[in-house]
Amino acid sequence: MSRKGLAGKVVVITGAAGGIGSAAAGLFARCGARVVLTDIRRPGLDALRDRLAAGGADVRVFPHDVSDLDSWRTLVREVQDTYGRFDVLVNNAGIVQPGALEALSPDKIRQQVAVNLLGTIFGCRTALEVMRAQGHGKIVNVASLGGVVPMPGEAVYSATKAAIRALTFSLAAELRNSPLSVTAVSPDSVATAQLEYELRHDEAVMSFVGKPLRPEAVAGAILRAARSRRPEIMVPGATGILARFVMAFPRLFFRVGPLLEKAGRRNILKRRAALRISPREVEP
Repeated sequence: MSRKGLAGKVVVITGAAGGIGSAAAGLFARCGARVVLTDIRRPGLDALRDRLAAGGADVRVFPHDVSDLDSWRTLVREVQDTYGRFDVLVNNAGIVQPGALEALSPDKIRQQVAVNLLGTIFGCRTALEVMRAQGHGKIVNVASLGGVVPMPGEAVYSATKAAIRALTFSLAAELRNSPLSVTAVSPDSVATAQLEYELRHDEAVMSFVGKPLRPEAVAGAILRAARSRRPEIMVPGATGILARFVMAFPRLFFRVGPLLEKAGRRNILKRRAALRISPREVEP
């Protein structure tokens, strides 16, 4: 599916009220796609819809809880009723709650599993029902390099992203002889509101090892994934290759891990100082 081939296609993007989802919506809209924006945050959806519509885009919003299967069924039904087709699903909605596993409340554990993993599974399930019936379709699942490399202090988040990669690869194998396909996009840390939330947690050191990506860089990878049958696109590619190499030898990671954590702690302090976040503003 080329960029030109996206014109008129119906693209559903979850977690579209900000960050990666908002940037991806803008790119798809500029390619002429008809974009359906979903999120639990209605004000952010409305603001993005108005901005894209002002540029001539065909865009609709749908307040949507990805962890609720019935909400998915309602969304897909409305997309079919409105457009009669469902070409691309971008499973982008996600959440992170930093903290040592034994310190996380059960609610924060359930929330990450429900939104990140179940939300992606439910999205794939409902989209595939429609896409198989219509004979075409593409699913893009936003995972993370945190699903490749261990993330001390964010173990639950890392586990959900690793599971999304496994889900994507398994589905890619199932669909290899069909006109449907699924791709995982696995980025490094991204400069979003979620990363600023992580900044207030000392445990989130692995999210600050390097310079965060711009959301537009990840959105570009999502656009490439929409027209590719590759099982995974990593962003940046070189970092992804390095991460996979290191994790081919787990003992190597545990040798270099302390150095990475040290760099992450140093960068957290620098970013807090630049943003004038005082210690009392940092959540325990």
